[in-house]
Order: sequence, then C-alpha cells, then structure tokens
Amino acid sequence: MLGAHLRRLRKARGLRLVDVVEAGLVGSAPTLSRMENGESPLKTDRLLSLARFYGVTDAAELESLERLASRSQDTQWWEEFRDAIPGWLERLISVEASAQEIRTYEVQYVPGLLQRPEYARALMKHALPGTSAEDAERQQVKRERAVRVRQTRREVLSDAGAPDYYALVDEAVLARPVGGASVMRMQLRELYNLEENMDKVHIRVLPFSAGDEAMAPAPSITYLSFPAHREVDMVYLEVRNGGSYLTNPEDVERYRLVLTSLWHRAADREQTLELLESYIRKLSD
Repeated sequence: MLGAHLRRLRKARGLRLVDVVEAGLVGSAPTLSRMENGESPLKTDRLLSLARFYGVTDAAELESLERLASRSQDTQWWEEFRDAIPGWLERLISVEASAQEIRTYEVQYVPGLLQRPEYARALMKHALPGTSAEDAERQQVKRERAVRVRQTRREVLSDAGAPDYYALVDEAVLARPVGGASVMRMQLRELYNLEENMDKVHIRVLPFSAGDEAMAPAPSITYLSFPAHREVDMVYLEVRNGGSYLTNPEDVERYRLVLTSLWHRAADREQTLELLESYIRKLSD
C-alpha cells in the first residue's frame, strides 16, 4: 500500500526511477522498484524523505504515512498463524487495525469480522476438507487455527481507536443456514447484538425487495480508508480461493461510490433489526 502510494507520488511529479537515484535518495533503480512493489521494507526515515522529495508537505499526511510505516515494521500477532492464513488475505489483516473506516459488502457469507467461531468453523469445514483420514486430521488442526485467526481479528472492532465499521449483507446471507439452524441462529443473534450495542459497528441488510438495483459488481468487497489522506485508501475483492487489491485512486473511488449507493438502498437500522429478528424466529421454529 505504501509502495503503491510512493509510485503514484513519483509519477505525479514526472520523475523516473533514475531521477530519484540521482537525487541520492536510494542506491539503485531496482531497489526503489522493489520498495514500490512492496517487496522490500520501507524504513520510516526513507519513506518520509521520499514523500517530501515528491512534494508532500502536509504534516497530517506525513504523520499518517509515518504511522503506517511504523506498523509495517512491527511483528504482528498473526505472523505465528501464517500456516493458517491464505497469502491473499495476509495483506488485509495487516492493515485493518490502521484503518479509520472499513466498509464491507457480502452476498454469500457473514463478513469475517462479524463471524462467531461456530459459524466460521462451519465455513472452514467446506473450505479445507480432508482427502484422507490423515489429511482430515491435519486439516482439522488448520481449520481450528484459521478460526482462531478470525476471532482474534474481531478484536479490532473493540480496541481503543477502532475503525468505524459498516457492513452490508445481502438478505441471502440470512437465509443460508450455514452450520445448521442452531449455529445460524446464534450468528444472527450476534449480528443483532453488535448492531444494537456497538457504537462503531453498523450493519445493514440489502433485502430481496431491493431488486437488481442493489446488485454489486463483486460478491465480496471491502473498502479501507486511512487517516489524513485518501491516496492510500484501498479495496479488497475476494472470490473463492483468492483475492485481489485495488489501490489505483480511480478504481478505489468507483467502489467507494458503489458501496455508498448500496448503503442507501439497504434497509434502515430499524428494518435491519426486524429482518434479523424475523430470521431468528424462523430458525427457532
């Protein structure tokens, strides 16, 4: 994310890689290229020197970049769970705690940050099946570690300085009893309680009645914005067994507007709670 931002700043100034090298800010063009591609760590001093060379003077923006660079060098809690985290998801986990706002849209499942362990475990059972008795045992261990990761991720919503979290879920998510009636009932009650009691968590349901105007261009969208400036905002698109990241400002803005439009078409807070309560009752019958 930081590398992509530096690349945009450099290109906006009309500078080539070699121009930065000649200015004495980095040792070689390949070194700078690796930094911009996120292949080499960015030390805070070098990041700030490059940002200033590219014309960044706003103190708040420099402070935000410094904070992000500092976090990128920290040892994170999730690093001990690398075996249980898909490579494409690692980047998302690494920046969630630094975000000022997270917006997400899901058409198939409850968003990861809102999942109860029982619900997550049911999903993992299908995502990581065993092909033999021995493999099944290994996959079971991996599934449990993946569930632990998901539950630890949830702490970002209750930490001091937690981001504002806006979750849009299609009504199809409520109607799909993942893990069976009991598990799904607990999960829907969790969504109800989070919306009712967490000041920074906002959950809305896109009802079936919203029609095709409430259809998104991707089944799973997460938008993250960061303090002080929009240039490092990013979008994560997830599909089965994969995910991709968008950092180009035009692409990011397009998805931000999509999520804004969907939010306005969703049921309001009272209607969302009523929908959740309705599905909870159905699962209790």
